[in-house]
Amino acid sequence: MATTLPLTQTEKELKEKVALSCRIIGDRGVTRGTLGHVSVRLPGTEYVLIKAKGPDEEALEWATVRDIITIDMNGKIVEGAAGLAAPQETAMHLAVYRHRSEVQSVIHAHPDWIVILASTGKPLVPILGAYDGNASQQLLAEGVPLYPRSLTITNDELGEDFMNTMGDHRVCMLFGHGITAAGRSVEDVTQTCLTLYELARVNYLAYAIGQPQGIPEQDRKEMAERRAAGRFQGGHTSRAGEPSSWRYERRRLGEIPPGGN
Repeated sequence: MATTLPLTQTEKELKEKVALSCRIIGDRGVTRGTLGHVSVRLPGTEYVLIKAKGPDEEALEWATVRDIITIDMNGKIVEGAAGLAAPQETAMHLAVYRHRSEVQSVIHAHPDWIVILASTGKPLVPILGAYDGNASQQLLAEGVPLYPRSLTITNDELGEDFMNTMGDHRVCMLFGHGITAAGRSVEDVTQTCLTLYELARVNYLAYAIGQPQGIPEQDRKEMAERRAAGRFQGGHTSRAGEPSSWRYERRRLGEIPPGGN
């Protein structure tokens, strides 16, 4: 039976980040309602913090610390409020963590643009250059594979099968289903989801008009060289260690008042 225990400062901070990530992707339409979940490793332990499901679950748009439970690497709840349960697709999160020690946070979401493009066989075309500071170019250069099955990943066998497709990629699409992304932090994986969502959105709009054309290879190469040389203007981190994109999303949600920190 799950119990509610006093939180350490690290647990509280990470639960707040997971809940905020849920609110961000819910508000942005990357996923809606209770369809999706965010998780993070609890450093120095074999535990994972994850957005809960269950009879008392809250929609992602309004997730709070209460909605984040603690599970072990077998998916058993070790801490959480009454009325909450681990998501059915916990096995997918745990498969990523087992296979990739560098991953600290995982997001599973259901972006409609991705589902539409995948179901119609339309590939993601690299049509965004300076538009998003080369973020989508870098993501596509790394590869965004498509898992061909549409089932929920509810057990270790399916989790292993899914990882055969996702491998070491930052994000993987699931046919007729959505995406699963992995990153070095909650902030990092949240931004990956937002980047892919925007790329899919503009691809859909371009396909609605005609056949989208990728930006010139010469420009793609130069942007990659600029990033490698440290001449990329964007993706800044504040002196307090907060990514500028994360601060932007907090302000967008009204969680930082005008002129506030």
